Amino acid sequence: MDQQTIINDLRALGIGRQYLGYHVTIQAVEMVLEDENRLLCIKQGVFVPLAEEQQCDWRTVERNIRTIIHRAWTVNRPYLSELAGYPLQQEPTVTEFVEILSAHLLRQNEA
Repeated sequence: MDQQTIINDLRALGIGRQYLGYHVTIQAVEMVLEDENRLLCIKQGVFVPLAEEQQCDWRTVERNIRTIIHRAWTVNRPYLSELAGYPLQQEPTVTEFVEILSAHLLRQNEA
């Protein structure tokens, strides 16, 4: 999958490299694209492996992605809803956000 597409979507949501969660969000989406079952248990499937790689606690990974989500929700809520393909009534959870980005990439790839 093209990492540049993920980067472009994050940029459109107001998220740049200055955020600690920037790289782990990209990695989380890539991990889910490799195996969508990781969404079923995101802690063990995504947070723990990324935390081990980053040498931090899994909760730090989750918090950093939540910061990314809050930024996206604050800066460009309409585009986030567009990526989701449905109107969002509230800020998505980490699992929802990673699923939204990965599903969007899969839809783009199919087109």
